[in-house]
Amino acid sequence: MVCNLEHIKIAREKFEAYDSNVWIKDGFPEMNIRGFYEGTGGFIVHHKEHKFSKACGGGDAEKEVGCKLAEYNGKQVEFLAEGVRKGPDIMFDCETWDIKYIDYANENTIRKYMLDARKANNAIFYWKTNERLSDLRCALRREIGRLIKGQIKMLPSIYYIDNKGLLTLLWTNEKGTT
Repeated sequence: MVCNLEHIKIAREKFEAYDSNVWIKDGFPEMNIRGFYEGTGGFIVHHKEHKFSKACGGGDAEKEVGCKLAEYNGKQVEFLAEGVRKGPDIMFDCETWDIKYIDYANENTIRKYMLDARKANNAIFYWKTNERLSDLRCALRREIGRLIKGQIKMLPSIYYIDNKGLLTLLWTNEKGTT
């Protein structure tokens, strides 16, 4: 992604304006990732009350996806606070997103993740090792087939992100195409 200097300057000002009493702007030190990407104007901030899951690598996957979105796609990623009820993981482009790590998930688990992601406008599915796109597509088709027409609109738009950071739309809840 190529950005002009004015875009990067505005993004830097927005990044610096986050209240450090509420937001952490230093990226993820344990992953050696800074918070602001000079080349794209993308950045990462996380709310002090965001809880990164320790189960099955989910928290690390959230961090990796956030970094890919900021670095390769120029997204301004906010990891949101999670209160009593778990909400969406992140916000960027004025929409909420839930990140689902599916390296070890079977098709039925992927379908459950789709239903769980209804708390957000969009879901991003991510895997590191084996190619999971065909499993994701099968799970999506089965879930759409199971839902009645009015319920399909409750599903979030489904995206996946590859290891190179390419964010790809698989299904949109507005058009309903696969």
